[in-house]
Amino acid sequence: MRKFRKWTPKEKRDEVVLMYLSGNNSVEELGEYYNVNPATIRTWVKRYRQSKNVVSLQADTKPLEDMARKKKEEKSPEVLALEARVRELELQNLALNTLIDVAEKNGIDIRKKSGAKQ
Repeated sequence: MRKFRKWTPKEKRDEVVLMYLSGNNSVEELGEYYNVNPATIRTWVKRYRQSKNVVSLQADTKPLEDMARKKKEEKSPEVLALEARVRELELQNLALNTLIDVAEKNGIDIRKKSGAKQ
């Protein structure tokens, strides 16, 4: 018995390939969404890359060693002041939460209870 192949329009193939090359979706996800065998999508991607000499966007990432070697940029005084203020507020928040926890242990209800009052 003869097996018939399902034909997919070029526009749809290109759309699937470009979505895969964007790096947001896996072949399996796209295959499930478009009702296409993942092996077929891999073949489309391979042909597309050969015809366009395209390199995947994911291959452009730099190794971690290069990023670790980069010299840290000096921060402006405004950024340093803001970071100091953030640290100060985080400590203040920790102190207040600790105070509330101690009060709750001693039987004083401070935190707002969920639910509507009637």
